[in-house]
Amino acid sequence: MSSVKLLVSAYESSGKSTLTSTIKDALVINFDRKEYGFNVPHANFTNYEGMGSVINFINEKIKKYKESFGTLPKVVVLDTVTQLYSAMARYNGNKYTGFNIHSQNNSDTLDFNSYVEDVLIKNGISVVIVAHTTVDSDSGRHIIPASGQFNKAGSWLSVVNDAIFIEKATGKLVVHFRGFKFPTRTTLKDIPDKMDIESFDINEYIDKLINSKNEADKFVL
Repeated sequence: MSSVKLLVSAYESSGKSTLTSTIKDALVINFDRKEYGFNVPHANFTNYEGMGSVINFINEKIKKYKESFGTLPKVVVLDTVTQLYSAMARYNGNKYTGFNIHSQNNSDTLDFNSYVEDVLIKNGISVVIVAHTTVDSDSGRHIIPASGQFNKAGSWLSVVNDAIFIEKATGKLVVHFRGFKFPTRTTLKDIPDKMDIESFDINEYIDKLINSKNEADKFVL
């Protein structure tokens, strides 16, 4: 079966973790430097010592998940990659100097994205990337902070085909699937531009993405 990468982004305290905690058969890797508050399989990553430490940690927790449940998780949730990126930047800023900091940040980012694509996705594990956003003062668009070449390429939006944004508008939460203002994109045609979060089922959405990818894969030569 195909697997997909889905980006879920929003401001702080806009329901990202609440929404992604409802994903079935998932393992949550919590990078947020605080205890994860939902009763679902999760692991709290607290000690960044290079990107290899992150990859080894995720592999170890996937193995533990399989030992506990008899199968691999269908989804790995990375909550949040912006906190992971901050930990990486702090570590490299303390370990390297000058241009070497930026070079190592770029290298680590490439290594992590390669791991997601070449290990998790290729082994049939879907990945949900959770990220915080800020507003770019020049364009007014919501962006996901990054640096260097990765930032110029479009940050985490550049490594997924599907991305949703949760907006806290007029006292309610709205899920956006398309639009220039937010970091959104979708490969689905039969989906509105947005909907109230009460009407949105993230499990159903992931299933639709997987089914769509399965259909597209039939045309791969």
